[in-house]
Amino acid sequence: MALSPGELAVARHLLIHGPSTRGDLGDRLNLSYASTSRAARALIEGGMASEALVPESVVGRPRQVLTAVPGARHVVGCKLTADTAYGVVCDMFGTVRSTARAALPAPAADGAVPVEGTAKVIAQLTTRLGRRVPTVDGIGVALGGIIRNRSMVREGTFLGWRDIDLATPLGERTGLPVTITNDVTALAREQLWFGAGRTHSTFGLITVGAGLGFGVVREGVAVEELIDNGHLLAHTPVDTRGPQCRIGHTGCAAAYLNRDDIEHHASVAAGRAVTFGELIRARAAGDPTAAHWLDGAARALGHLVATFAGALQTSCVVLAGEDVATLAGTPAMNDVIADRLRPGRDETQRCALDIITTPLTFNDWARGAAVVGIQNALGAT
Repeated sequence: MALSPGELAVARHLLIHGPSTRGDLGDRLNLSYASTSRAARALIEGGMASEALVPESVVGRPRQVLTAVPGARHVVGCKLTADTAYGVVCDMFGTVRSTARAALPAPAADGAVPVEGTAKVIAQLTTRLGRRVPTVDGIGVALGGIIRNRSMVREGTFLGWRDIDLATPLGERTGLPVTITNDVTALAREQLWFGAGRTHSTFGLITVGAGLGFGVVREGVAVEELIDNGHLLAHTPVDTRGPQCRIGHTGCAAAYLNRDDIEHHASVAAGRAVTFGELIRARAAGDPTAAHWLDGAARALGHLVATFAGALQTSCVVLAGEDVATLAGTPAMNDVIADRLRPGRDETQRCALDIITTPLTFNDWARGAAVVGIQNALGAT
């Protein structure tokens, strides 16, 4: 059952910031003592919070402290790639209790992965993961593409889907609430509760891997649907003398940062097939050509971070994804950001960017989906 606004505010604060007294909750959430007490009582009766007397560190009366109960809710999160479903089951704190994965059905003649078969695979994963927890209260599914109304896959490029309702067949198979979400949006919502959102109400998220992804959180609210699915930022000009991206832009961020584009340009230059992993190993061995390609990508990422931060007017950008550890924090990226932040001769205002780097596995992507499911189960928008 979804929580009331007051109950949700208290539950969210306990999950994000830890145990608190009713008085502190009222002050921080701008709730009256009566409203805070009603919300606390409802959460305790619903098994989502507990309250205990905690002695003061100095002489004084013990305080009653509310604490969220992690096992009050469990949600399965699933990340879909083109051929695999990666699943996790998480408690209310987003702690992963178990993981599993399974192959998706092979694409049909039209190139699309069968929807009913996909729903069956996710349902089977849910059953397997559900054995590791008392109950499962919902399912969150994340995939690359454009999602409408947390149920309809408007565009799922890697799966060959267009205007596909995945939530209905999955809900019918499992009898559970189902939330479908863009995978990067899921990470942004996860960061909002359990990452950067603890200290920043507005921040941007960039994922670097098979493609570029973008997430936006403004004033404590995750933006569900970007107007362009991140296309404008991905094709931000970086160097008019640079390589071309797959749709013909010269020197845009995507041309430098999409893994397929990096591998293509490096392969053409070498006259043989070159993988991203080979470039990493070759740079570590001192190969200047490999360093050229990866430093170019790192500089493009630095420009992208600075542009995104300026557009959002935030001092925080989260970098995530399978390839981000190779590029983030390198001298090439740091030099670009330092130069972009350099003030003019007569300028006095200067910001400092808080860049948070979070390399990801597919289970981490699935955890993002689970956190969205947790938020949905609690009634968070």
